[in-house]
Amino acid sequence: MNNIKELRPLLTNLSAGVILAGIGLATHFDYYSKLIFATGFGLACGALVHIFRFLYWKNPKRQKEYESRKEEARINSIDERKQFLRMKSGYIIYQLMFFVLLLLAWALALFRADGWVIGMVFVLSIFHWGAGTVAFRVLEKRL
Repeated sequence: MNNIKELRPLLTNLSAGVILAGIGLATHFDYYSKLIFATGFGLACGALVHIFRFLYWKNPKRQKEYESRKEEARINSIDERKQFLRMKSGYIIYQLMFFVLLLLAWALALFRADGWVIGMVFVLSIFHWGAGTVAFRVLEKRL
């Protein structure tokens, strides 16, 4: 009974994915039918993978290894050194992505892409910087 309760969200995602894939196959709106089908297919495949993973680890033969992995993950989540490394790596990737977005906007300008595409990438880089700054300020006040 408990397993069904844990599987309910995954089964809901699987059902929604199958329904969307069916709608995508049944309709003929060219681009949008393919988009609906791909969305449903991706949702269903993701849910299936999680269901198989869940069933694999809930097998009584793997219960001891599953419990040890859960305990290790719990310890890693509260370990101060691991928390610092996660924050540091997040900061490095944040900085890297900011420069990648700016370089992408510059490269698109060199290749004479449409102005709205270049503007969208540039606005995305500004949003990235602004969201990172706001997140930092909020966390700074909280901690």
